[in-house]
Amino acid sequence: MNKPSLEEGLLQFVEELKDESEMTEKQRSILRASIKLFAEKGFHASSTAEIAKEAGVAEGTIFRHYKSKKDILLAVVAPVLVKFAGPFILKDVREIFREQAKKPFAQIAQELYRNRLDLIVSNERTIRILLQEAFFHDEIREALIATVFSEIKDTVQKLIEAKIIAKELRPLPSEVVFRALLSSMLGLILFRQVLDKDDFQKHSDEEQIDFTVDILMNGIGYREP
Repeated sequence: MNKPSLEEGLLQFVEELKDESEMTEKQRSILRASIKLFAEKGFHASSTAEIAKEAGVAEGTIFRHYKSKKDILLAVVAPVLVKFAGPFILKDVREIFREQAKKPFAQIAQELYRNRLDLIVSNERTIRILLQEAFFHDEIREALIATVFSEIKDTVQKLIEAKIIAKELRPLPSEVVFRALLSSMLGLILFRQVLDKDDFQKHSDEEQIDFTVDILMNGIGYREP
């Protein structure tokens, strides 16, 4: 069975809100419409008039339930990070580090980068909401750090420390190695999705992952063959 996309998970979250939350059908319609438009156009480019039209309600109805467009965003995104997005994003990471911890670190990094790139590509529109709005809203950034970043950091640093003890990695501070691993992954995703797609496509995703892991493990300084 295929995994639900992150956007499907957001919509599922709206449908599963319990009666005690006092969620009316109009509120559900507003949230469904907001998820769709935020994913397609981004938060700032989506107007409350467009949300109202998509939801099939009057624009004034939105402001009876939510003080502002930001309140709509926070009603969906911050809770969903705790309920759905966090576990969704972390699930495969846990499996990778549990099942492959005995493999060479370079192989684990390849699997991690491949998995994360697949996640981004498969959920590009909705992840855009999380990443873009995290820069502008403290509540979303804090929820993202609390539910995703902290556990990933803890999990990966434990593996790094084990690989240092096994003398597979240099005896550097684990947080520094983690930062290098994460920075390489973010650079891979950023160039693949945003900055230089044409140049990136000169090589396959697998080749790009191999190049990135090679640089992570061996640096860019010239060495005699």
